[in-house]
Amino acid sequence: MNILGMSQMEDCPVTKAWKILGKPWRIVIVSRLLEGNRTFNSLLWSLPGISTRTLSNVLKEFTDMGIIEPVSRKEGHGYRLTEKGEDLAAVVSKIKQWSEKWLEAPSMKI
Repeated sequence: MNILGMSQMEDCPVTKAWKILGKPWRIVIVSRLLEGNRTFNSLLWSLPGISTRTLSNVLKEFTDMGIIEPVSRKEGHGYRLTEKGEDLAAVVSKIKQWSEKWLEAPSMKI
């Protein structure tokens, strides 16, 4: 791909979003936070296989980007989506719909 093509790829809105949301665990964490505010431990429990380090790193990245914000709760330090994060609800919904239609069909094996 030539230099002009690379520049166009980097300017593509889908490419920009994928650089953030396409990394492992990102969209799943957003999905869990769309269900409501969560503490670190409740997120960790709801994401079998994620390491505490990975979860910490993603939560820090999302906080720095303004996708989530920390909140104080009786149960401990928690997180909630900001308006920017809430705007991802439609994206998560469409991914779920696509998965239910195409990946949960009897003939589809991953």
